[in-house]
Amino acid sequence: MLKWSPSGDSFFSAKFDGTFYLWETNTWTSEQWSSSSGFVTGSQWDRDGRIVLLGFSGSLTLGSVHFASKPPSLDAHLLPVELPEIMSLTGSRGIDKVAWDASCERLAVSCKGGDEAYNGLIAIFDTRRTPLISASLIGFIRGPGETPRPLTFAFHNKFKQGPLLSVCWSSGFCCTYPLIFHS
Repeated sequence: MLKWSPSGDSFFSAKFDGTFYLWETNTWTSEQWSSSSGFVTGSQWDRDGRIVLLGFSGSLTLGSVHFASKPPSLDAHLLPVELPEIMSLTGSRGIDKVAWDASCERLAVSCKGGDEAYNGLIAIFDTRRTPLISASLIGFIRGPGETPRPLTFAFHNKFKQGPLLSVCWSSGFCCTYPLIFHS
């Protein structure tokens, strides 16, 4: 996995052994990190390139890497972002995929496994970034067809009316969900 920051000053890369790297592109140096929560299954930068949100294969808690200063500094802190509703409701085993909209106000999360009622759903969260990231569950999206699972999903970053989430489901459908809201 590799994700560039919006400014191009940094990028994030991850391996399946649980290690991940923060790179800065001015001097091409990196900082290695490791996770005891499994490997990184998803990563998303905030619009300012100051925070990277991470999902881990063996955890229902997200990680947020907060940069302490501007590039080329790699001084950063990894902090947990709790998703208590996911833990108590779904019975899932870990995070499968994450997507964060360009405004950083909506977060989509899919999980691995879970009980029958919540298996294959995408959880939608309201997120705040001041001073640390917090997430509140808004609801769930279920795909069309027989026992659908989200294969991939992403937010349209230039949609003016709010977050627009597109999802490709295992049932063969690709759907777009406008998540219109008033700030």
